[in-house]
Amino acid sequence: MDQNSLRKLVEGQLLRLESNAFQDCMDRLGLELYPGDYQPVRAAGPKGDTKNDGYCPKARVFFAAHATRGETFAKTKGKIRGDLEGCLKEHRDVKVWRFLTDDTLPGEVDQFIDNTLRPLYPDVTIEVWGLKTLAIEISKLKRRQVDRIIDVITVDEPEFEAVVLSHMKTGRELWPVLSDSLGWLPHEEPNDCTDDEQDLIDSAIQTFRDWSEISGDIEFSRSSVRDAQRSITAILDELAEKRLALYAAKTDDYPLTGGPSPSLGTVAIFRIVRVAGEQPSPSGS
Repeated sequence: MDQNSLRKLVEGQLLRLESNAFQDCMDRLGLELYPGDYQPVRAAGPKGDTKNDGYCPKARVFFAAHATRGETFAKTKGKIRGDLEGCLKEHRDVKVWRFLTDDTLPGEVDQFIDNTLRPLYPDVTIEVWGLKTLAIEISKLKRRQVDRIIDVITVDEPEFEAVVLSHMKTGRELWPVLSDSLGWLPHEEPNDCTDDEQDLIDSAIQTFRDWSEISGDIEFSRSSVRDAQRSITAILDELAEKRLALYAAKTDDYPLTGGPSPSLGTVAIFRIVRVAGEQPSPSGS
């Protein structure tokens, strides 16, 4: 999973959280960002949480986590000011006060923070981490940390070593790729194909896939396999007449199903290239 996809996943998960669930998630974030220092805080007794949802005694960073979606601007501004001033009243040496929200604060609220609160408390670094910032900061962490924070299991796409593709000139050469494969990756082809060439390539790839699917049913018969190989050779010859060549290979241990424990198997890789004289074998991944 690339960084952009991971950020979108994190954003989506954060948007599903409400109230206490959001605060629990922010506690998990604090524990990952400040291991050995961050301490969650919950309301208890007449003084509540002393305007502190979690803090770092050593780093002197204090957190206020609040789900703001659907609130009026006035209520959000009042909540931010009340939490900040309450925290500064109850705690000493506050170096950073960080407001965490599952929304993107509107310009009016952002202006209030910048034009009113920061000048009032110049000795405190006042930060707001909205939805986008939270997703970016969480996505910077290691994948296992991300999983713990947003409470989901994410699965990386597999990484493969380069696979050398061989020029397939006959059905006999291509057959082992087709008969051993349980699936296939999207094929590659030239970008400048004519309509006739495109039709020929589409038909060829579909035929290769059809033979691959039924290969197990005919492997017991040598004559049936030879018939299949002759049919494939005829298709490769048609491609060659259009100065198109097929390069192919197979790769093992490719996930055929999704989920944390996918089923692995062998898949085929096809690449059609335009021939302009002798060409070295390309490689794919």
